[in-house]
Amino acid sequence: MLSAVLFDMDGLMFDTEALNLRAWAAAGEGHGYAITPEVMHDQIGLSLPKTRSMMQERFGPAFDFDLVRGDRIRWTERWIEEHGLPEKPGLRRVLAWLIERRVPRAMATSSDRGIVGFYLKHTDVGECFDLILTGDRVEQGKPAPDIFLKAALELGADPAGCVVLEDSYNGIRAAHAAGMMPVMVPDLLSPTPEIAALTYRVVGSLNDVIPVLEALADERRPER
Repeated sequence: MLSAVLFDMDGLMFDTEALNLRAWAAAGEGHGYAITPEVMHDQIGLSLPKTRSMMQERFGPAFDFDLVRGDRIRWTERWIEEHGLPEKPGLRRVLAWLIERRVPRAMATSSDRGIVGFYLKHTDVGECFDLILTGDRVEQGKPAPDIFLKAALELGADPAGCVVLEDSYNGIRAAHAAGMMPVMVPDLLSPTPEIAALTYRVVGSLNDVIPVLEALADERRPER
């Protein structure tokens, strides 16, 4: 049974994870820090407080996280202002399918309201959602299940019938902990054996999500 579909944002809806890695590298270089993709991979999908904690542990107490993050955000915003917000293939198709069938849908992202608000000024896909939840609205961020459970509660959806579309390990862990059906759409990270064991499905792109949703909408669960 399909009760709702919950979307991550960066790397799932928008092709922004690689962009953010470039932005972190540029911001870090400006302050004398080597913020490499390897440093950031473990932090994909984490809440802001957890990202801050991990980076300060990595770079030491003198690391001014808010200063560097501010430069990172400005770098990303300049790029999007110039080039536009890149959407992932299949996003509009999945949303149209859900809207046509009146399936409740929410965006549930670790990003804060400021970043989400900036993105949504550059796209109209926000209008396709019944609910938009940002990471600053829950006490515990991913990989804790709070944001997904809150989304299900506000949508009036049974968590067991919620499909969660995610690209990050931490998002998959959060969806599994919420008792939902995590569907991984890999972006920068391929599923490890641990992550694969937590997923309901791993698909190649958002276009490949629709057959999974169709089977659930027909109250049939596709075999693993």
